[in-house]
Amino acid sequence: MVTATLIDTLLQPLSIYVIALGAGFLIPLFDRAHRGSAILLFLLALASLVIIAGFNLLSIINGAAAMDIETAGIKPPFSINLRFGLYEGWFSLAINTVAVLGAWHYLPKLKQHASALLLYLILVMGINGMVMTRDLFNLFIFLEITSIATYALIGMERQGSGLAAGFKYIIATSIASAFFLLGTSFIYYQTGTLNIDDIIANRELIQGPVGFIATLFVVTSLLIELKPYPANGWGLDVYETASSGIASIISVGVSAGVFFALYKVLPLAGELLPSIALIGGFTFLFSNIIGLKQVNAKRLLGYSSIGQMGLLTLAIALLFTLEATSDVDISSHLSIIVGGLFINHLLAKAGLFWLAGMIDRSQLSDWSVIASKRNLVILLGILMMALVGLPPFPGFWAKWQLVMLLAGNDMYAWIALILLGSLLEAAYLFRWFNLARHQEDTSKQSPDTPDISSDEVSYGFWAPAPVALTAVLLLITGYLLADALQVASPELFLPLVAGAALWLLDGVPGRYKTLPMLAAVSVGGFLLTKDLEGISQLFSYLMVGGGLLVSIAAMYRSDERRGFYPLLAVLLLSLASLVRVDSTLAFFFSWELMTMSSFLLITLGRDSLHNGMKPALMYLMFSLGSAYLLLAGFAVAYAATGSQLLSSLGGSGDSTIVIFSLLAAGFIIKMGGFGMHIWIPDTYAESDDDFTALLSSVVSKAGVFGLMIIAAQLGIQSDIGLDPAYVLGWIGILTATFGALMALFQEDLKRLLAYSSMGQLGYIVTGIALMSHLGWVSAMYMTVNHFLFKGILLLSAAGIILRTNQRLMYKMGGLIKNMPATFIFTMIAIIAMSGVPPLTGFGGKWMLFNALMEKGWFWIAALAFFSSAVAFLYMFRLLQTIFLGQRKTEHHDLKEAPLILLIPQAVMIAGIMVISAYPKLLLDPLSAAIDPWLTNTMVWEGLALQTDYGYWNAPMIMAVVGGVWMVPLIFLLLVSLTLKIQKVEQFNIVYAAERPHRPEDTHFAYNFFAHYDRAIGFLVRPRATAFWDAVVEWIHTFASSARIFYNGNGQTYALFIIMYFVAMFLFNGGLKL
Repeated sequence: MVTATLIDTLLQPLSIYVIALGAGFLIPLFDRAHRGSAILLFLLALASLVIIAGFNLLSIINGAAAMDIETAGIKPPFSINLRFGLYEGWFSLAINTVAVLGAWHYLPKLKQHASALLLYLILVMGINGMVMTRDLFNLFIFLEITSIATYALIGMERQGSGLAAGFKYIIATSIASAFFLLGTSFIYYQTGTLNIDDIIANRELIQGPVGFIATLFVVTSLLIELKPYPANGWGLDVYETASSGIASIISVGVSAGVFFALYKVLPLAGELLPSIALIGGFTFLFSNIIGLKQVNAKRLLGYSSIGQMGLLTLAIALLFTLEATSDVDISSHLSIIVGGLFINHLLAKAGLFWLAGMIDRSQLSDWSVIASKRNLVILLGILMMALVGLPPFPGFWAKWQLVMLLAGNDMYAWIALILLGSLLEAAYLFRWFNLARHQEDTSKQSPDTPDISSDEVSYGFWAPAPVALTAVLLLITGYLLADALQVASPELFLPLVAGAALWLLDGVPGRYKTLPMLAAVSVGGFLLTKDLEGISQLFSYLMVGGGLLVSIAAMYRSDERRGFYPLLAVLLLSLASLVRVDSTLAFFFSWELMTMSSFLLITLGRDSLHNGMKPALMYLMFSLGSAYLLLAGFAVAYAATGSQLLSSLGGSGDSTIVIFSLLAAGFIIKMGGFGMHIWIPDTYAESDDDFTALLSSVVSKAGVFGLMIIAAQLGIQSDIGLDPAYVLGWIGILTATFGALMALFQEDLKRLLAYSSMGQLGYIVTGIALMSHLGWVSAMYMTVNHFLFKGILLLSAAGIILRTNQRLMYKMGGLIKNMPATFIFTMIAIIAMSGVPPLTGFGGKWMLFNALMEKGWFWIAALAFFSSAVAFLYMFRLLQTIFLGQRKTEHHDLKEAPLILLIPQAVMIAGIMVISAYPKLLLDPLSAAIDPWLTNTMVWEGLALQTDYGYWNAPMIMAVVGGVWMVPLIFLLLVSLTLKIQKVEQFNIVYAAERPHRPEDTHFAYNFFAHYDRAIGFLVRPRATAFWDAVVEWIHTFASSARIFYNGNGQTYALFIIMYFVAMFLFNGGLKL
């Protein structure tokens, strides 16, 4: 009994301070006896803080009341009052846990001085004090304790830059503390108490000029401690120059304590809340804009830290604003929104600072030294994904909830700011990730150039452990938040679980890893999609079944391909999850999983590693932009319907046009629509060849599926005179037209097929835009056809590139003898794509043209016909250039493509033939899936489909073409085998009346359509690329201009802080007092 009472006493929250102070007193004494004993005492004290915080938090979660601690047995306001409630416990436990992990990381330097151990412990105690105290004067004391301890720890580095930064830090915090003390004095003058609870209860006493000044000083002082833009140069200098251990505790520990202090006094802010929100929002946005220009790793983390605290400040200010103006109960949102953003920033930012300390490379460009260290790259990626707010991490759920809450209260400007800031943060963080993944090509370096890539990173075996633990904690807390939102179903997380399981097998030799991946996707895909029906069921066959078929080709590679198969499983299962979800949150979760897994797969491309990985970053930026448009559309839908079900989109009322436009824009960007297509050619070209096939034939269908869903739910004309479907139709046909024209002039095989994919997807978009039964059937039919022919063409391209080690078509020729199967498959796929009889492409285009004519979209129909003709031209060139003509000498001994590449093609060829001969086998289930949405207008007479403009009898067409064309063709091919080919001289050519000047000009296919280029080439000049390049350049210029406040001068920074108080005074009507 006595023992239990003693344990309960020792585990009281007050023991946090007793243990910290006691250990701080004993550490110097122990150090005199033995340094090791002092270190042990230090670690035991830190561990005790975690145990005490965890024990008391668990008690409160289990139903215990919040604990109020009053010193000396005297009631407030005459005693020091501490409180340990649910939020205090959550913050305290998180801060103390990170403090222990940070001490583990920083211990090699901490243990050099006993005073450093003492200061670190006192710093952690001060942060806990800021969280738990309910007394304004004691809050001031704890602020001073943390400032002095931090300054002392910075100064112990004894470096000039660090000492200078520390001096700026102490000056800035001293100014803020002085104003805070002055405000506290004024509040005490008006209320007669320093207890925060009593002050809030009697806040009507805080009035008049004195009350206004008092509140403004207290609130603004805490905001200054959070380093708002532009009065934050002093903080950035500290982040850059301090050691990673100190920088991390300042970023996540001290900032967390100050933020919680701000949370406690916000009920006093009243009319200052809009200003606080504005400061938080602008700090978040401008910090991320300026971060785009930063090349120093720790200073970049400083910008990100300041931005994240700005987002937290914005969120908490908006929550209190909504509570005051809209009667919103913020208690139900604080734990998800504020708690999620806080723990996300705390763990991810601490881990990144510690990782920066391990790598010890100040410039981002030098981080390529970890490219060969997979575990460090994985940790870097996890922490960055968490920081950006991607699933399944806490920031994802917090941002979703925040955006939905703001949309429900018509705060759309704040949503736009949050999404823009998040996109900018993703840009510089993943630029950093790409630099870390990039392996320097040293073959072109001069002998005098330092070989940074060979400069190995050295660290202890356990050094990555604290970073790894933050990653694990992020995953755990992310799942807990999902559970709190009641969306943590096994089905939703199945892609991640499968990917993690396959990662454990990543050491298995290359080809053998394909089998468990295929098995995992087969089983998982079946479990996810077995109960689907209608459109979702059809797309599940296409994306899961089709994805498995194309993925078989991955076995043609025998190299290790670390990370490829786990990520491929995540991608395919996220597509399976995408088609089965019924809520906008689950849809967005799966969409983001698909985006990140495909991005990471692109970064694994062999070509990408040696091209700066710019294509991968461009893909990610457009994909995230697409995702954020979807998030905005879902938010508007939630505001209009009050529901997060996809089936509720149809009840959006007056918001339909806005929702449709946002969602359609998001899906169009993902498909590479006209104007947003600039990511396609480089991404397809630089990805691994087999993954390019998957990206085009399977992943692109996610955008088609999304368009079909919103077309079904929202596909109606608005009542303001603009038909959004008609606009969508024009976007589709312009995508088809310009995709075909750009493909026409490509020399690179994969870039040609990339533009071709873009163009063919344009037809599908046009078919969906028709909002008619025949239009949708044609769109779905062309979707299936696109999967088949594009899978064949890109897998054929993979075989050709494998054998020739070449992508430029004019450096090939005559490969029909070496690769006859590839030639036949390619020819069939080209016929199926081009829209000529008798194969699948003809039926799809025929239905599309009929639907366009029925709708009266004659100009769109004319462009569709023109685009089809252009498509035939560039595909004819591909076939002739690669397979016909004179064979290169170095290609005489080439072999056919590997069998494992040919097998999926053969299956798809069989699909094309069956559907071409009996299209009713496909059209009937397509029509049945669409019937619930649109009236069936298809008329069948036997095997012939009839419309007002004619009929299509596929079996008859196959028979006629087979008799008239195929039989003579086969005969001629057989005869040609008996003929001797007459060789011609290399220069015996006609080259548009021009004399060739370069060796490549002597190939008949080089610049094949030069005459067309002179006529219409102006239409396909890279104006979209120039536009986006100009946008990026303007943002970078603006970022450079926004850095004008950071001149490194401490006096200037002090002046900015004082001006911040003046600006707050003026902005909030101080002159009217």
